[in-house]
Amino acid sequence: MEIDFLKMQGCGDDVVLLDGARVPAETPQHLANLAQRILDRRFGVGGNALLVLGTAAGSVLPVRSLDADGDDLPVSCNGARCAARYASDSGAVSVNDFSIESGSQAMRAQIIDSAHVRIDMGSPFSGEKAAEIRESLRESFTRSIQVEGRSVTYTPISLGRSYAMIFVPNFAFPIRRTAREIAAQQDFPEGTGIGFVQVNSREDLRVRIWDAPGEMQADQCVCASAALVAAVVNGFADREVFIHLPGGNIFLQWEESDNRIWVTGPAAYVFTGTFDFTPASGE
Repeated sequence: MEIDFLKMQGCGDDVVLLDGARVPAETPQHLANLAQRILDRRFGVGGNALLVLGTAAGSVLPVRSLDADGDDLPVSCNGARCAARYASDSGAVSVNDFSIESGSQAMRAQIIDSAHVRIDMGSPFSGEKAAEIRESLRESFTRSIQVEGRSVTYTPISLGRSYAMIFVPNFAFPIRRTAREIAAQQDFPEGTGIGFVQVNSREDLRVRIWDAPGEMQADQCVCASAALVAAVVNGFADREVFIHLPGGNIFLQWEESDNRIWVTGPAAYVFTGTFDFTPASGE
C-alpha cells in the first residue's frame, strides 16, 4: 500500500507524521511494522518517532506515537509541536489552544505563529518526585557527590523524567565520558539523565544532554525545563530564558501563578513523500 507521509523536525528531533484521515483504511492494524520500516534511517525515511494523528474532537487532538521498534512511547515536546503545527495548518483543529492526547498523556499546545508552538511541560518535582518544586531562596536544592576524587554539585529535577543538572563554565570537556562516570554513581536511580548547563546570562543558557544507553530518546525540552528550574532555584537565572540546544533554540517560561513550565519552539516541515509499504507476512 502507498502511505502518504510528512517529515518534520523540531530542534533536530525528527518525526514522520501521518494524517490518520489520509492513509489507507487498513493502516492502523499494521502501525508497529510500519514504524519499524519507515523510521529506519538506512532503508526507510528515518526519524525518532512515527506520529499518527487521529480525528480531533473539539479542542482535543489524539496522537499516537511509536518508536523505531514499533513500541508506543510518549510524544516528545518537539514531536508535539510538529503535530500541533500540522493540525493547525491542515485545519484538523480549528482553535489555537488545544490538547494533544496520547494514551494517558495530555499536553496543552498553543499556536504562536506560522512556525512556532508553545507546549505546557507541567510542574517540576524534586528528583525523587516527592514534592513539587517552587522557587525558594531559603531552601537549598543542590547535592554533592564524589566522582573519581572530584566533588560534583548537582540539582535533581524531575518532569516525568529525572535529570541531574550540573552547571559548568563551558563544554570543553568530554561530555559523554563525564556523564557516564557521574551516572554510574549509586546516588542516582537507574535511568537518571545528566544535563550540563552553561549560564551565559540571567536570560540565556546553553544545555547539553546525556541519557543512559538503552533509555528512550532524550526529550530535549524536558531536560531544558529542568535546566531552567535548576538555574532559577540556584539564583543563576530569571523565570524566562532562552536555551540553546545543539539542534536549535527554545524559549522557556516558568509561570509563578500555577508553577507550570511552558516551552516555545520551532516546528518545521522537511519534506513530503509516499512510502511503499507491504505489511510483513503473518500480521
